[in-house]
Amino acid sequence: MAQTLRASAAVLAVLLGVLLATATAVAGEGVVGTATLDLQDKATGRSVTTELWFRAVPNAKVEWFSPRPPLRSIPIARHADPQLPPRKQPLIVISHGNWGGRYAQGWLALALVKAGYVVLSPSHPGAVGDDQTVAGRYRLWDRSRDVSFALDEVLTHAKWAALIDENRIGFAGHSFGGWTGVSLAGGRYDANRQRAFCADARRKDFYCDVVLKDDVVAVPSNDAGDSFRDGRIKAFYIMGSGPGQGFVPGSLAQIDVPFVVDTAKFDEILDPAANSTNLARQIPSAREVMRPVGHFAYVPACRWLVGPILAKFADLPFCDDPSGLDRTLVHKQVASDVVAFFDKTFAKED
Repeated sequence: MAQTLRASAAVLAVLLGVLLATATAVAGEGVVGTATLDLQDKATGRSVTTELWFRAVPNAKVEWFSPRPPLRSIPIARHADPQLPPRKQPLIVISHGNWGGRYAQGWLALALVKAGYVVLSPSHPGAVGDDQTVAGRYRLWDRSRDVSFALDEVLTHAKWAALIDENRIGFAGHSFGGWTGVSLAGGRYDANRQRAFCADARRKDFYCDVVLKDDVVAVPSNDAGDSFRDGRIKAFYIMGSGPGQGFVPGSLAQIDVPFVVDTAKFDEILDPAANSTNLARQIPSAREVMRPVGHFAYVPACRWLVGPILAKFADLPFCDDPSGLDRTLVHKQVASDVVAFFDKTFAKED
């Protein structure tokens, strides 16, 4: 018995050694580092907590991190110092959807950093998992301001600006984050138009059903139709996006930058025909990718077994996928498409 235990201990020691060696090797090859930026927009009074993703210094400490218990962890070096690149790198802004957060597309941020990009992912107050408000769902244009403000802060910060090629900035967004991309590309929004569409729709999707129950009478919206176009952003890739009926058609017709609309064919939150496909057809420069997935295929993969149980307990369907779908595989496919799109757009050589 003692001999068996000693043998087992020896095997465990070898395995641990292999794991430690592997972790060290990964760190040596250049890991993904992040820095949390506590940004306070005095003009709007919004706290735009933002994550910056970059290639970290070789000795950065990697940890397996999950922002929520149901979600699978990702390997990142939090609070790490960046490794100064030989030349400035393009920046991709990622905007999350409702109930999301700055780590909601961490799987995509990892792929982009490994492909030679810096990533900026702001959180949008009123639309994150632990901060839900009627204004956060209604005043979507505040999200556009969040992105432009976060860009201003990073591009004028000496430490971070040294990493970023300000002439090569792109955008990726999911759900409300996709809406944010359309707004930043020049789409002008009419909140009443969107609400009227939802009210008149015979078959209301999850979004319309929820927002029509929101009392927005006291929520100011006189600035909804302003232009939030940010000319620094040169290309857009949006996923499972919406709401898509409130934009003024003439403003969409003027968008001429490279644009991809990744449509979730089985979207159970934002009806694909009324939202993603509708936007793709009205934006002249847009190319639509029809993907056989549901709305939540673009958020983190859930932990096996415990993830769906915790999500169900919280009454949130973000672990739900069409039968037979491998969300991890979808992430690899989408990330590959996103990287290829921005590589081509920015003719990336580094």
